[in-house]
Amino acid sequence: MQRLLDRDLVTGLVLLCIYSLFIADSSADPKDWIFPILANYVILIIGIALIARGAFVLIVKRLPDILHADKEDRIALTDVLVFFLITLVYMFIMYGLGFWLSSWLMLSATSIYLTLDKTPRNIRIAMVVPLGTCIACYYAFLYFFYVPFPRATWWIGFMPD
Repeated sequence: MQRLLDRDLVTGLVLLCIYSLFIADSSADPKDWIFPILANYVILIIGIALIARGAFVLIVKRLPDILHADKEDRIALTDVLVFFLITLVYMFIMYGLGFWLSSWLMLSATSIYLTLDKTPRNIRIAMVVPLGTCIACYYAFLYFFYVPFPRATWWIGFMPD
C-alpha cells in the first residue's frame, strides 16, 4: 500500500479527477474548443503520462518517490492554502467587480503575500506588474481563446445588457 503513494501516481490520479470534473460541463459552442476543452485534454494527457510513469516505477520495482510532509512542506502548504482562498474570493467578486479590477486585486494581493522582502519598492512592483499582466491576459483570452469576461454588476453604469 505504501508503494501506491508515489508522487507521480497520486498527482496523475488527482489530474484525472480534475479532468472528469470539468469535462462534464463543456458546452457545444464551437469557440469553446480552444480554451476549456483543450485545457481539459492537456490535463488528461499529463495525468495519463504521470500514471504511466508511476506504474512503470511499480512494475520495475524501483523505490517510489513517496509522499511525506516535512516542516518546510507545511509552510508551502500554508502559502498554497492562502493562494487558494484568494483565488476563491476572486471567483466570486469577478461577477461584481468585472475582470479588470478583480484580476488586478487578486494578482496584487497574491504578489504582495508571496513577496518575501516586503519593502515599499517591492510592494510598488507587486502593484504595477499585475496591471500589465491583466492587460496582456485580457487580450490573449478575449481574442485568442475567445473567453467572454463577466461585466461589472456592482458598479452603476457597468451593468450587463
